Amino acid sequence: MSPDADPLRQSAFQDFRFYSRELAADEAARLPFEDYVSEVVQKPLANWSEDEFKVVSDFYFAQRDESVRSQTAQVAALNLELDELSKDGDITLVSEEAPGLPYADMLTRGVYDARTERVRPGVPHFLPPLPAGATPDRLGLAEWTVSAANPLTARVTVNRMWQEIFGTGIVETTEDFGVMGARPSHPELLDWLAVDFRDSRWDVKRFYKQLVMSATYRQSARVSPELAEKDPKNRLLARGPRFRMDSEMLRDTALSASALLVEKIGGPSVKPYQPPGIWDGSHDASNTRKYLQDHGDALYRRSLYTFWKRMATMPDMDTFDSPMRDAACTRRQRTDTPLQALVAMNEPLRLEASRKLAERLIHESSNVDTRLDYLARILLARDWSSREKTVLETALMKFQSTYSKDPSAATRLLNVGESKVDRSIPAPELAAWMLVSSAALNLDAVMNK
Repeated sequence: MSPDADPLRQSAFQDFRFYSRELAADEAARLPFEDYVSEVVQKPLANWSEDEFKVVSDFYFAQRDESVRSQTAQVAALNLELDELSKDGDITLVSEEAPGLPYADMLTRGVYDARTERVRPGVPHFLPPLPAGATPDRLGLAEWTVSAANPLTARVTVNRMWQEIFGTGIVETTEDFGVMGARPSHPELLDWLAVDFRDSRWDVKRFYKQLVMSATYRQSARVSPELAEKDPKNRLLARGPRFRMDSEMLRDTALSASALLVEKIGGPSVKPYQPPGIWDGSHDASNTRKYLQDHGDALYRRSLYTFWKRMATMPDMDTFDSPMRDAACTRRQRTDTPLQALVAMNEPLRLEASRKLAERLIHESSNVDTRLDYLARILLARDWSSREKTVLETALMKFQSTYSKDPSAATRLLNVGESKVDRSIPAPELAAWMLVSSAALNLDAVMNK
C-alpha cells in the first residue's frame, strides 16, 4: 500500500459501542438486525413497509423460532452430503432464492441511473392476479401459471403441440397470442383442447395420442383442385397434414432406418460429421475455435445431442431450416431449395445410413421384390405403388450396370463414413442397393409428414 493512501477515506461511522466482554461471532453478526428490528416493532404493524416486514420475519425465524433454528442447524451437514453426491455431476444446484426482497426500479426512458418507481414481482395486469396469499416467488408464479384462472398457458401449449402434428397452429402465429397475432381458425376447438388438456392434469402423451387418433388427422393428405383453390393452406382442415419434417427428424429417420441410431439417453453433446473450416472464423481465445469430430457411437446419437455453436450451426441442419440459437424460435420456416437435395443425397451421414440400410435389405432376402417390399415397410409402413416400384427397379438396374463395369467406383462410394462395410457382399451389388436406398430416403413420401 502506498504511504500516501488513506484506507479510511471512504469510511463512515454510525455509532460506537463498548462492551465489557468479547462478543461471540453470532452476537456480532445479529447486532445490526437486532437493533433495526427493535426500532421497527415499536411502530404499529399496519405501518410496516415490505422491507421492514421482511427483516422482522427473517430475524424472528432465524433467532426466535425454535423449529426453524433446529432445522437450520442441520443445513451444514446436509450441504456436506450434497457436495458428496455432486462429485460425479449427478446433482447440480441450478438456482435458489436470494435472501432479500426481489424488486426492480422503473427507469426513465431506459436510463439506468434515472430510477423512478420501485416495483415488486407481479403478473401482467391484463391477466388474472396472483391468488390471495400466494408468495411472489418462483413457486407462486408456477402455481399461477397453471391455475384454472389463467387461460393463456394451456391455450399456448396445446397450440404449439397442434402445430407439431398438423404443421400450423390453430393460431398460426404461435409466437404471438396478442392483438397483433393471427386470429384462431377454430376458436371453440382451441378452447376445448385447452380445458381438456388442463383437466387431464397436463398429460402431454395423452394429448398427442388424442390428436393422432382423431378423424381430422387421419384424413388423406391428397388435395383436389377445388380444395387447393378454396383453402391452399388447409386452415379449414378439410384434408390431412402434409409438410416436410424438421431437420432433426430427417436425420434421425435416416439413422433409425439404417439401424445406426444409438438410443442411449443423456450424456454430453457430440460432434458428428461436419465439413472442414466451418469454425475457422472463431476468435483466437475461443474454446470452440477448432471442430474436433467425434468417432464411434457418438456419430450416431440422436440429433438432440448434437453440439450447437450459436454462431455456426451444423450446416446439414441449417440447410433444412434449423433455427439459429441466438434468439428464441417457436415457429420454424420451411423452404425448398436445391441445396437441400444436395445435402440429402451427398452428406456423409446420409450416404452411410443408405449403405447400412442396403445391408439390411440384402441380408433380408436374395429376391429383388422382397427387398424392395422390405424397404417400403421400413420407410413408409406401406407397400409401394406400382409406379414407385417400377421407378426403383429401373434405377436399380441402371446402378447395377454402372458399378459392374467399374467396381473401384463402387468401393470408393462404400468407404464413405466410419462404420464398417460388410465385405461379405460384393461391392457392386452393395453400392447399387445403397443408391436405391438413398433415392428412397429422398422421396417426398419419406421426407414429408
